[in-house]
Amino acid sequence: MISVPEQYVIDVLYENVYKISYNKYTKTYNGCCPICKEGGSWGKKKRFYYIPNKELAYCHNCGYSKKALVFITEVTNKPLHFIINEIKDFDTEIVIDKKEETVKKEINKSLPEDCINLSDTSQIEYYKDNPAVKEALKIINERKLDKGINKPKTFYISLTDPVHKNRLILPFYNEIGEIIFYQSRGLLRKDLFAKPKYLSKVNAERSLYGVQNIDSSLEQIFIFEGPIDSYFCKNGLATCGITENSSKMFTTLQKDQMNKLNFYEKIYVLDNQWLDKAALNKSIILAGSNEKVFVWPKELKTFKDFNEICIAGNKDKIKPEFILKNTYSGLKGKLLLTNIKNNV
Repeated sequence: MISVPEQYVIDVLYENVYKISYNKYTKTYNGCCPICKEGGSWGKKKRFYYIPNKELAYCHNCGYSKKALVFITEVTNKPLHFIINEIKDFDTEIVIDKKEETVKKEINKSLPEDCINLSDTSQIEYYKDNPAVKEALKIINERKLDKGINKPKTFYISLTDPVHKNRLILPFYNEIGEIIFYQSRGLLRKDLFAKPKYLSKVNAERSLYGVQNIDSSLEQIFIFEGPIDSYFCKNGLATCGITENSSKMFTTLQKDQMNKLNFYEKIYVLDNQWLDKAALNKSIILAGSNEKVFVWPKELKTFKDFNEICIAGNKDKIKPEFILKNTYSGLKGKLLLTNIKNNV
């Protein structure tokens, strides 16, 4: 019998069990049953439990009771052999018939409270009339966020979190695909008036977005300010803010992440310098410091950012080849950017 790494099960729980939470006193996970959907009480009662030390999933409502491995196959609809291979590749040691040796990892409660998984059709169906959920799905569709080559595994929305309530949650992952940070985007008009459009995870160090999707066949990484633009670019990374001084731009965590990518050529891709004065000034200073900067060509001067280019269907304009063709540094880059400044 295969003992499944606890963190692997936790990842499955948080992706597939609505309103999942951890009770530190009973050391169990509790949420809405993904098997019976709690009947007419879906989203209202939480009668599903997972007991880590017994590797047991059970539901008080429907009587479901299965070991972790069987539960995972049923809730994810993945073949058993596929899951076993995933477990073998998981970063936690796999132990066969030796429970006492199972490696336990610290639980990372990395998302806001009561997050809805917007890839889960049952959750979407239950909350289909919720204004924030409707607006989130509308934005994902209209802005083609689910079409990005570098998109997250899924999007979320929180309905109760004190800071991120009714906001679209954009998860950030580490190199092995674990959520370690997030930003939230405002959805409802009243929220956009009351709070900034984007908020970051409270009391957390900023991470880079995109490190989990780096393709080593490409020699460059493309550094954007916000994660959404980076969704549409191969080897796109996002810093949650670009400053004129590249040495002061990154948090300690981001510096550690960047150090692992030192052998890649760094290209800074800011918002359209024809339309955004702040982006233009930052670009001039970065180019003057011999950093390589994408200079927006005149043919794209009406697009605010890469997301708008993608929405318009100009996919050839967001490919690495096109970015590199319009990348400059040093005196030439500074002159081209100064020319833009003199003509806007």
